[in-house]
Amino acid sequence: MFEKHSIARIIENVKIAKDIYQMKLTGSPDAFKFFRPGQFLHAKVPGTGELLLRRPISVNDYSIEEGWVQIAYLVIGEGTRQLSRLREGDKLDILFPLGNSFKLEEEQKKVMLIGGGIGVAPLLTVMKYYPDKEYTALLGYRSREYMYQVEAFEKKADVFVTTDNGSFGHKGFATDLLAGRIAGNRPDVILGCGPTCFFKSLKKEVEGTGILTYVSLEQRMGCGTGGCSVCVCSIGGENRRICVEGPVFDLTEVDL
Repeated sequence: MFEKHSIARIIENVKIAKDIYQMKLTGSPDAFKFFRPGQFLHAKVPGTGELLLRRPISVNDYSIEEGWVQIAYLVIGEGTRQLSRLREGDKLDILFPLGNSFKLEEEQKKVMLIGGGIGVAPLLTVMKYYPDKEYTALLGYRSREYMYQVEAFEKKADVFVTTDNGSFGHKGFATDLLAGRIAGNRPDVILGCGPTCFFKSLKKEVEGTGILTYVSLEQRMGCGTGGCSVCVCSIGGENRRICVEGPVFDLTEVDL
């Protein structure tokens, strides 16, 4: 078994949209051997003794050849605010990779990616890890100023963008476009990530379609390795730890 704990060096940490940052940092060669799309890293906030819990952040991109891993995160509290202040050359204590992953079978040729807000970020790794699929991406943002990495998705997918206020693309949520896209080009599988309200809408839209749908849940965590049970959620009527049994689950089993 390889060591998941490492002290990574920050290569870049830049603002890419309103309140959203993109951080690239060095990754252990051993870690990349086990990394799968949908997994996350657990970062210790530096220099703040009062912020004891690490921050779980989905992996947004990676390069095995160049030895780096990238995250995209929303600044919503003191912990992520501290992360946004880090600069090139600074060190970050991380656990990587953690959790289960999105898995695509050989027969699943048509893949629909659907994300809301910062939940868009982990879906990018799916296209890199499984390059020989046909992708459609439905990306939902709060407004035009919160949009990020749309161009990266457009390189490999047929992309449709929504904004809550209609400042770009369709006015509404990414799930609003689902029925129309399924009717026009039915996918073999749907992979999604976003907040709880997003999953409720997604579950309603796919119910009765028979399309396999897997989602990555967002949850506050403690240890990130299954010991503390801070991140327990209800899956199929039973408690499951997001950090170990998840974060990816079959949407039909997620109790909302």
